[in-house]
Amino acid sequence: MRIGRTTFKIMVFSALLISTANLNLPAYAFTTTADMNISADINASCIMSSTDLDFGDYDATGVNVTADLTATAIISTTCTSGTNGVISMSGGRHVLFCQSSKCHRQMANQDETSFLRYNIYTNESLSWGSVWSDNTSATNEVVQVIGSGVSQNTTVYGEIAKNQRNAAAGSYTDTITITLNY
Repeated sequence: MRIGRTTFKIMVFSALLISTANLNLPAYAFTTTADMNISADINASCIMSSTDLDFGDYDATGVNVTADLTATAIISTTCTSGTNGVISMSGGRHVLFCQSSKCHRQMANQDETSFLRYNIYTNESLSWGSVWSDNTSATNEVVQVIGSGVSQNTTVYGEIAKNQRNAAAGSYTDTITITLNY
């Protein structure tokens, strides 16, 4: 019986593959195992940002003689899931006076010679009971934050009191410190 060249080449090549394959397979006589512990820590954390509370124009001799001027701003917070906090606010740089932790706020003109009374509230009722304060244990004077890992927006309600005819013309400002305790 005669073997063709092609068949012979295939047989030689197959023998080479089989012998090479056997050389590359190690034989193990024993095995051992160990456990590897995997861990990670997630620290409680929060980030916060806010928009400015811009009332626009206050018409001291027109509509705002009989009507308060209102505006809103937004505080955005993101806390890790399970991290709860409280947003509080200072009385401002030009605070008129405070009763317990609630302050009567005011803005000042550039020379700080004229003032415009205003306040910031935790809800749209704009009542004295909801004046935003720095007393973190007074639940109606601060806003609670429930950490969920996603951004949450809180509305800040502002009001400039009506009938402030003695305020001089000009731009009025104040700075409030917002604190997120968690």
